[in-house]
Amino acid sequence: MGTIVVPFDLEEGHTLPQFGFLKFLRARGHRICCLGMPEIEGLVRKQGFEFIPLAAPRGDQHGARIWMGSDICLGPLLRGVMDDAMSRLRPDVVMIRSQYYTEGLVIHYRYRCPIVFIITSFRKNTRERACENIVTNALMNFREGVPELLNLLSRSGVQFKNFKDVARDALRFPELVLFPEAFDLPGRESEPGVYYLGAGVDLARNEEAFQWDAIDPNLPLVYSALGSQGHLNAEARGKFFRKVIDAASSRPEWQFLVAIGKGYTPQDFMPAPANVTLSNWVPQLQALARSTVMINHGGFGTIKECVLMGVPMVVLPLFNARDHVMCAERVVYHGLGVSGDIDRVSVNDLDSLIEKVVRDRSFKGRVDLMREKFKQNRLDVGAAVIESVIAESSIDRAGPSAGPLPLTGRNG
Repeated sequence: MGTIVVPFDLEEGHTLPQFGFLKFLRARGHRICCLGMPEIEGLVRKQGFEFIPLAAPRGDQHGARIWMGSDICLGPLLRGVMDDAMSRLRPDVVMIRSQYYTEGLVIHYRYRCPIVFIITSFRKNTRERACENIVTNALMNFREGVPELLNLLSRSGVQFKNFKDVARDALRFPELVLFPEAFDLPGRESEPGVYYLGAGVDLARNEEAFQWDAIDPNLPLVYSALGSQGHLNAEARGKFFRKVIDAASSRPEWQFLVAIGKGYTPQDFMPAPANVTLSNWVPQLQALARSTVMINHGGFGTIKECVLMGVPMVVLPLFNARDHVMCAERVVYHGLGVSGDIDRVSVNDLDSLIEKVVRDRSFKGRVDLMREKFKQNRLDVGAAVIESVIAESSIDRAGPSAGPLPLTGRNG
């Protein structure tokens, strides 16, 4: 069995979907160690995983704010923000989100460690085009680290003439997809090196306690949340929560549980009708177990949890640049709920969307049918890929050096 290192960013929506697969790997005897900023240590340890916080290398004036998609991500990596952890752990493989193709290459060549990419969301293009876009944008827009990265690749024997060649190098590593093919639209073509594992949601994850006394189990519950990244669009979020509260005022036969997230307090939305409960944070699986319908932002982790908990949806995409719109399209295509425009939806529109899902039981029936498909996980396929990479790799385990390391072994 091997040691698997998993770098996490700071967003719960990227982290939570991976825990089910990581627990599966741990049950097979693998050691799982997660890396990231100290802010997520509690979230990771609550699920029972080992965690090593990353600290800035000595003399690093920028800090170690990595895995944030920022323009200082490559710099800390190339200056050794992971050196201590990788030296201590000597992992057999690093599993990293596909959003970080460029960082995956740095880790591979700096530490001579095989990489497996994992994706928890939809993408508009093929894997090849997505990788090319990510790597090209990184190399063109990052303000630091690019010369060091190109030097690292050259010293490792990588032949490249342009950014497409660099992206092509990342594509030789396998990619695991944490969503069921059944949820996609028709016509998706299979891609080499891409493996679908099913939903992969950990329905047994540990969640903090919540006071449910205010929720009447005899009334339909409308649960509303906009994910862990709602602070990035605070103005739209605040306006939306006010619309939910206003819609609730005319529906005393329903009750509303609204997770307002960071940046607001329940007092910011007072007065609120008696059938509305406001909270900065809500344990989502516990909430979905009690819900008749959920109003959400289209985050794929939330969509998957709704399906697996049998809850129809009203989807109002929060970010057009991410996969929220694609998730909403698939919810509507499969008849699992309805969709609207979060910026343009009126209180009356919102009321109508909720009523349609609550009253029409066919939405619930189709969610239950999709739920059975979501239960058909293929985590064993992902484990086989990971274990094959570990078994086949002949990369030297000499550990990190003060600078770039040449590649030897598989695919060198």
